[in-house]
Amino acid sequence: MSTTYTTGLKLGKPASGDTGWGNVVNNEVTTMIEEAIAGHKTINTWSADTPAVHTLTTADGSTSEARAAILTLTDTTSDISSVANLIVPDSSKLYAIINTTGHTVTVKTASGSGIAVPTGQQINVACNGTNVVEQDTYSVALAAAQGTIDSLVLASGATVTEIADEDTMSSNSATKLATQQSIKAYVDTTGSLRRSERFYPWASAGSGINGTQPVSISIANDATATVGTFDLYGNSRTVFQELDLSITGSLSFSGTSSIPALSDCQVRVQRKSKGTGGVSIGACTVADAKVGGTNSYWYSFGVNGDQTGKIDAFSWLDVATSDPIGTYKRKIQSATYDDATDKTTIVYDNGSSGQGKFSSTGSTVQVSSSGFESVGNWVTAVPFVPDQSTEGLNETFTMSRFVHVNSSGNPLTTQETFVFPTLKVVPDSGGAGNIEMRVQVLCGPVSNIGSFTFNVMQVDQTNITRP
Repeated sequence: MSTTYTTGLKLGKPASGDTGWGNVVNNEVTTMIEEAIAGHKTINTWSADTPAVHTLTTADGSTSEARAAILTLTDTTSDISSVANLIVPDSSKLYAIINTTGHTVTVKTASGSGIAVPTGQQINVACNGTNVVEQDTYSVALAAAQGTIDSLVLASGATVTEIADEDTMSSNSATKLATQQSIKAYVDTTGSLRRSERFYPWASAGSGINGTQPVSISIANDATATVGTFDLYGNSRTVFQELDLSITGSLSFSGTSSIPALSDCQVRVQRKSKGTGGVSIGACTVADAKVGGTNSYWYSFGVNGDQTGKIDAFSWLDVATSDPIGTYKRKIQSATYDDATDKTTIVYDNGSSGQGKFSSTGSTVQVSSSGFESVGNWVTAVPFVPDQSTEGLNETFTMSRFVHVNSSGNPLTTQETFVFPTLKVVPDSGGAGNIEMRVQVLCGPVSNIGSFTFNVMQVDQTNITRP
């Protein structure tokens, strides 16, 4: 009687009643079982196709590649040009694959999709008789000293492909987690850094001061006085700063009056230019439209996206083709963003009722937070409330009151605090860092009789930072 062989592992099966079957058991059963459980084969021959192919050999009762438990894939003769397929028999079998070919090899049956094994990796796979699949896709409890994972997919949510040590979070990835250190660094450098100072006219304190009398300076009609010079403290992470001012003092007037008299002062808030250039906010996409009547100086136009972060209380604009830039600059009065249209609308003072700067679309718009002025020049913040009669005075805010009089016509003054709207300050083309500022008070430009007794100025600054 002849020996038959099993379908899967091709083990010898001596026929019933055979004599002298010892060699069959030893060579075709016991040895083959050991090969199936612990045998190792090296695969180092591949076809020149793309993908390259190697089909595992099979044999009844004698050693073969397909029976081995462990397969090391190599390519010492550089047969594989890009990827390769390892074809296994379509019968149930476990394999441990070690890929050292330098290429990705897909372990599969002739008709199956298989498992792709990257070079330098090893994996346990199972052939189910139809296809090759992973042996393990679920673990109740998994512990590992170290794991390298191409991507992490939880029961729900985003797929994680990387744990990034990225202090700036600049990649803005939906598939990266962050390290504790990078989260801390981002939080530490993102937010609002606040600083407050008070400025008194100590240098003007005369010998007449007794005890804790308040120190003051008197600013007469038509006179201008600098009431504070200070730095806005910024750094390389500054996006913009917010400046809040309040001035305490007494409005008055010169001479006498039979009725309450108007007293007014203009406040100039100025920054010192650090750079003459500007920054592009893109092309004009909505052409000029005059705001108001025929004689109005106001024009509005639009650009794409939110550009308000590049425009502040000191900003001027020009067409990028001006040579030099700033030659035909115009003062920006407001910039507002509409998320529904994804456009920023800018209103500017054209300086005349004639044709505006952007009568057609397409021109690139440059803006400068220091008015395109030479380095070291003072630039005044645009008027919070525009007033054509005082525009030439470069005022930012106005302090005014009707001052009551006594029976002799002399002013009755009262100390009060004037709180001004927040000013936004963006770093200019000179770069990040501190910005030198000053505040001046000019008296009586409208009333021609106004005066002011200055006591103190409160300066609150907020440095908005991002990595």
